[in-house]
Amino acid sequence: MVMKPIKAKLVICALLLAFFIQSYISISSQSATFDEVQYFGIGKYLLTTHKWDVMGAILHPPLPYYLNSFPHLFVEQPRQLWEYGPDIVRDRAFLGAVDYYRGQALLSDPSNHNDRLLIASRLMTALLSVLLGWYVYRFSSDLYGEKGGILSTVLFAFNPAMLAFSGLIVPDMPLTVFSFIALYHVWKNLKYHALGSSLAAGIFTGLALLSKFNAVLLMPLVLIFYLAAMYREKKNLLPHMLLIFCIALIVLVLGFGFDLEPYLEGILFQFDKRVSGQAAFLMGNYTDFGWWYFYPLVFLFKTPISVLILFMLSLALLFLKKRRELFDDLFLLAPIICTMLFFSFSQGAIGVRYLLPAYPFMFVIIGSLCNFTVRIRCFSYAMVAWCIAASLYFAPHYLAYFNELVGGPANGYKYLVDSNLDWGQDLIGLKKFMDINGIQRISLSYFGADSPQRYGINYDWLPSHYLFNPEPDKPVLIHPDQLIAVSATNLQGVYLDSKDEYSWLKNKQPVAKIGYSIFVYDLKGNRTFKQ
Repeated sequence: MVMKPIKAKLVICALLLAFFIQSYISISSQSATFDEVQYFGIGKYLLTTHKWDVMGAILHPPLPYYLNSFPHLFVEQPRQLWEYGPDIVRDRAFLGAVDYYRGQALLSDPSNHNDRLLIASRLMTALLSVLLGWYVYRFSSDLYGEKGGILSTVLFAFNPAMLAFSGLIVPDMPLTVFSFIALYHVWKNLKYHALGSSLAAGIFTGLALLSKFNAVLLMPLVLIFYLAAMYREKKNLLPHMLLIFCIALIVLVLGFGFDLEPYLEGILFQFDKRVSGQAAFLMGNYTDFGWWYFYPLVFLFKTPISVLILFMLSLALLFLKKRRELFDDLFLLAPIICTMLFFSFSQGAIGVRYLLPAYPFMFVIIGSLCNFTVRIRCFSYAMVAWCIAASLYFAPHYLAYFNELVGGPANGYKYLVDSNLDWGQDLIGLKKFMDINGIQRISLSYFGADSPQRYGINYDWLPSHYLFNPEPDKPVLIHPDQLIAVSATNLQGVYLDSKDEYSWLKNKQPVAKIGYSIFVYDLKGNRTFKQ
């Protein structure tokens, strides 16, 4: 039975609304994550001063900053937070520290009362992510019909990784949105050779380049697609490809205010950062230069099992398709393979957010299952129900999601940390736990750049990565009557001077796990707590 387009559109609108509501609930229940503190409000500064002397401008292109800082244009904020002498604007260590201090000050400013400005800034990413959901539907329905489009959109709307990063002030989702839309229009152009699709592909490729530096991967990918299409069709599609590249360059130049020096400097900085390495953790092991199998394992652990099963099934059934559809299949697979290979062989091991651009293509491929037998369709619907149930069960802790292969998010800290589990997002949850149990003060080792004092958390400092020590001259003492709260990343000692700083706690059972990312311990061991 063929579904009418108008009915399908209503279903899609309902799914995208469900996605936005889930994202909003997550947004409003989380403290600022590590990178959000650094990026908070930078876009307003770049737009109003046209200066590129902040560290954030070197770390990423400006479009996500512009987007997330839109609400900042309507409030007054202290200008002195952005002022420092010209002799230190090239000191990257200083600039990086200043970004965090400034971010903390802006988050504590009256303009962000009750985190209203933080939430509004995050909502900009959430709204953009809804656009991605619409294009997932369009791509899948173009290939597999309305039911295929709905299946793909359901997987998008209830995917923990999409929900986790759709509400954060980081560039990963803007890159995912614009690169997917760009490649959708490239596919349309290769199929119909229309000028409009060339223009759209160029614009969105430019927007992707303005979102994150690794969007440069789009350029060789588009080149390969056009060369393959020209070989297959024996047609000259070179003008379309050149038009896409020219428009993308124009958009990039406009986004940087006709000055590409910061863009080139940022690419060189990212290259140097890759070469120098970064501390990483995987299943009890540590390195500064990553593992080639890190990202395949991240994908395996952080993707719902039901989605993995559907993806494997759809790949297996590709061999049963007619050869005339092979180009479409390879078009969808290429971004997934390229993303995985690029990061697997780079000297870094960050997290699932680097794989986000691959996910929408996987959702579209799975949409093909609606065109097979009734048995396969029924099995697919059962897997989708499992996916929805898992997402709702762990809501709103999407950032900490791990699938059942590792025992869910409760066991996630044994496998991965940092932005895969613990990015500083659970200060609000910790404060609620303290209030419910009448706890006035706590010993705290927090992984994050937000300020616990913003949420009324009184703490005694324990060795942490980045948490401010209000009494640096005071010896670190653990009071036996106080509870100890330790972020999962610090528990594993990834960024601490000693990896074994908290190894003595690993065999103790926490009395609470706040959002799966902050572990609370009672050294007395004879008290019970509400959670």
